[in-house]
Amino acid sequence: MTLPSFMKHIHLLEASGWIQTRKAGRVRTCVIEKRSFTVVEAWLSEQRELWEGRTDRLEKFATTMHEKEDSE
Repeated sequence: MTLPSFMKHIHLLEASGWIQTRKAGRVRTCVIEKRSFTVVEAWLSEQRELWEGRTDRLEKFATTMHEKEDSE
């Protein structure tokens, strides 16, 4: 990855509030903003629950259909 591409990504992450950067001479230090990830984690948790419920229902449906085919 080229330096300009890398810096573009760093600036995007910083602008979105996911990281903070400090520059001292030629060294740039990046720190993750944990508060920003709390919001993401909450959303992912909701999505995980939703999709686990859906896949559990799909598994139950497939098992039921398989059992019906076996009994016929």
